[in-house]
Amino acid sequence: MKKVKILINSRKRNAIAVLNQAKELLTKHGFSASNRPDFVIALGGDGTMLNAAHIYGKKGIPILGVNSGGLGFLTDVTFAQLSDILVEIKNGKYALEKRMVIQARHDHSSLFGLNDITIITRIPGRAVELSVTINKEYICRLIADGIVIATPTGSTAYSLATGGPMLLPHTESIIVTTIAAHTFSVRPIVLPSDSLIEIKIGKKGKAALVADGQRSKSIFKGQTVKFCRASYYVKLIKSLHTTFFSTLREKMKWGGREDA
Repeated sequence: MKKVKILINSRKRNAIAVLNQAKELLTKHGFSASNRPDFVIALGGDGTMLNAAHIYGKKGIPILGVNSGGLGFLTDVTFAQLSDILVEIKNGKYALEKRMVIQARHDHSSLFGLNDITIITRIPGRAVELSVTINKEYICRLIADGIVIATPTGSTAYSLATGGPMLLPHTESIIVTTIAAHTFSVRPIVLPSDSLIEIKIGKKGKAALVADGQRSKSIFKGQTVKFCRASYYVKLIKSLHTTFFSTLREKMKWGGREDA
């Protein structure tokens, strides 16, 4: 893999300076910039990675996440490590992970999410009414601020913040997690990846459908959104020296004392 496309968040401070440094490293290690890349470098935070997945995921082009932003759970390579991992890529010493994508079908169009797709209230402080069906079986009606339909990759994102479980990235599952449900009886549920989830909007409130926190559309009472596993996977380039649990410990401060 020799041809590379760098994707950045131009609104970030010093974004252009960091981009120029990255280009110098590419040239140093024998790579060339291209609009028809062999792989993509998402240079920024997780938002930049999710945007890269949206643009290049369906094309099957691998993505390397390099963190120059904040938490950077998906972009788990630091900018200081970029030179080393470019050498590893050049020598073919890297892992290529396939990550599941969630699809939401609504009103003859679809949204796709590497992390999650959420139905959320459009009026802060007011809940929406939702009826949930799984594989054509009615599950429940609930009133909540929303509901998160997440992939295993997204299990450490919005779903986790709303009380959902963490899953290993290669797990073939879909997570359903409600947001501030007005009942004690609704809990997160993990479903097989071939499940079909249908959510109908009730009479209460106004809602929006949001994919990876970046793309959204309004949905209205009486309308139904269908969620399922997408037909493609996003390919992520990972260092052989990084694991999911090491990232959890570093980024999420997961676990207790090392000497316990």
